Amino acid sequence: MNAIIIGATSIGGVLAKYLVEEGHDVHVIDSDGEAIAQLQSRVDVRALQCHPEDPDALREAHIHSADMVLAVTHSDSRNIVTTLGLHSLAPQARAALWVRDVQFTDNVHIWKSPQLKGCIQLTPEKNALSLVMDLLEIPLAFEAASFLGGRIHIAGFRLQDDSHLIGGRLSDIVENADRRTLVVAVERDDQLIIPHGEFVFKARDRLYLPLMAGHTLSDAFLFIGLEQSLLRMRNTHYLIGGGGIMGLHLARQLEQKGLRVTLVEKDQQRGMALAEMLTKTQVLRGDVTDPAFLQESIGTATTYISLTGNQEINFLSAVLARRLGAERAITMFDNEGYIAISALMGVDATVHPNLTVIGQVIGLLRPCDVVEAQLMMGGKLEAVLIRLEPTSPLVGKSLHAAGFPDGAIVATVVRDDQLLLPDGHTVLRAEDKILLVTNRQEKIKRTIRRLFQPG
Repeated sequence: MNAIIIGATSIGGVLAKYLVEEGHDVHVIDSDGEAIAQLQSRVDVRALQCHPEDPDALREAHIHSADMVLAVTHSDSRNIVTTLGLHSLAPQARAALWVRDVQFTDNVHIWKSPQLKGCIQLTPEKNALSLVMDLLEIPLAFEAASFLGGRIHIAGFRLQDDSHLIGGRLSDIVENADRRTLVVAVERDDQLIIPHGEFVFKARDRLYLPLMAGHTLSDAFLFIGLEQSLLRMRNTHYLIGGGGIMGLHLARQLEQKGLRVTLVEKDQQRGMALAEMLTKTQVLRGDVTDPAFLQESIGTATTYISLTGNQEINFLSAVLARRLGAERAITMFDNEGYIAISALMGVDATVHPNLTVIGQVIGLLRPCDVVEAQLMMGGKLEAVLIRLEPTSPLVGKSLHAAGFPDGAIVATVVRDDQLLLPDGHTVLRAEDKILLVTNRQEKIKRTIRRLFQPG
């Protein structure tokens, strides 16, 4: 596939890296030579320093044969105008563009135009806020991804040193459980494992479980051995660091749920404005990196969420909050260095906005009907909700006979709006939606593509 990325931004770099790993031909266009050079130092892409309006540069990037165009500059209006202009040059290309301002995202007239109809809106900030809410609704999860409007979650939990699972085989434990539970992935020593029946649990394993609407959340905690910790989280006080747009939206959503919320904002004028907009939230003026100030707002039942506009402050304040006694600390950043050490420093959960846009474009890359998709485990784990078309080779086969490779597992089957926890005897039907969880090894991806490709 020939993909053209307009904008050597942080999001452009994330998309370029992913597409190259997927084996696609990627051209990146940007007028900023320094941004181009930095991107090429990290990712093996063809990069052109020019304006996207330059027809000669577009021809050099093979615009007429482009299968995908991703407009991800820092300007919403430029992304829209660029996509409109490229439509006539590459009418067959599927398009996605980064937009943030509500004057664009909520303007139905723009998206109904023939040139933008079917385009995907890349919304990393909105995606990240949804992931934060998912984490808050699933106590003690260090990572969560939702599908079908939250009816299905894939959530990650750490095994404690005293967990009853340690030393047990997966098949034995599941057979003896009061209610069947599916473990779809395990992270151990930074390695991804799609477990089978002979898998043996070890201390500090990080388990990924499917959670479905209509099934009791406490069953999952009972299976892992965290039911007492769940009880402690019932009366959580939510402390938000940062009163920007995301902090404001999160506080509003928590207010609507009737939860106790405190928001900390450093700027006095912004704090006064927030106090007027948030009627049920306590707004404090202060610095979340000041230990003395933060200590006054933190108790053992506090969940701290750092959403300032500064990645370093987000990271440092989350570490500080945890060390000052917060029950849980959730932070947001895209710095790969912080991602690697955040858990070691005591941060319970991290959200990476830029990584969320990959899930939005996965559907453009697959030979099947992708309903939703998300990456997890720092990009090592892929969860994709796929609708089975009547011509799919999988229709009429049981999961045992379907031929899924060892690095893939079906986490949930959605049939006639019912959520099913599948086993090897589950027979797939046309129009089923299956939530497929896989590692991203090339061999696995090739096998999966063959399974879903008619003929």
